[in-house]
Amino acid sequence: MSEMWDSVAPGWEANAAFVDEQLAPATEALLDAAGVGEGDAVLDLGAGPGGAGLAAAQRVGSGGSVVLSDVAAEMVAVAARRASALPQVSTGVFDQSAIPVADASFGAVICRHGLMFVEDPVGAVAEARRVLRAGGRYAAMTWDRRELNPWLGLLLDAVGDQFGVPFPPPNVRGPFSLDSAGALSSVLQDGGLDDVTVQQVSTPMRAASLQEWWERVPRLAGPLAMALAGMDADVRDAIAKRALQAGSEAAAREHDGIVFAGSVLIGSGRKAPH
Repeated sequence: MSEMWDSVAPGWEANAAFVDEQLAPATEALLDAAGVGEGDAVLDLGAGPGGAGLAAAQRVGSGGSVVLSDVAAEMVAVAARRASALPQVSTGVFDQSAIPVADASFGAVICRHGLMFVEDPVGAVAEARRVLRAGGRYAAMTWDRRELNPWLGLLLDAVGDQFGVPFPPPNVRGPFSLDSAGALSSVLQDGGLDDVTVQQVSTPMRAASLQEWWERVPRLAGPLAMALAGMDADVRDAIAKRALQAGSEAAAREHDGIVFAGSVLIGSGRKAPH
């Protein structure tokens, strides 16, 4: 898993500002759900290039602290570069399923698009709960159903259609592994959190053109990027043709570009105060 995300770290660094803009309203909802405020100690798990944690740093101010963590060292290096001017932000390379800090270290734990890739998401939530202080909150963002995110789903479909098998394979944890309110709620509850809620937030994805969409998104989707990198050029071209055709039917024209529908789920819960 770390090797896969290390491989796409350059693409994430190049597109980090774009991703943060796309997810800005949802990220604010994530921080609200985690109760992040002035002076808080926050842990960002599966942080990638650190967008959610950097937004948290603005909230906690100089009196708070934020740790940006990821299992992929190259992603953490990107996050560290982006946070270099923020003294309240530090970084760490570790898996969200094994957090190397003491119990009750943080007032809030957040995870933006990392929980669905974990082999044992219930165990990951339980580990996050361990490092929360009594009464602290955990909040995770996952992608909503595939059909509500055609900007990504159509690209995965194009690969699957090319080879006649689902992509990612059913036995692989992919971006839509926790794509229902029921599934996400169950994971948080089974992980030991109380007062669990799940909300849906719209996250439309904009691009200047279909070609820009095709060139950008595969650089961000770890499993897709690795799969395409291992294919012959003619196969990649065939997949691109499929994707661009499907995209032309799904995207709406907007001003000087296009927009795809997008949607996320934000699940949150609290560690019991006693």
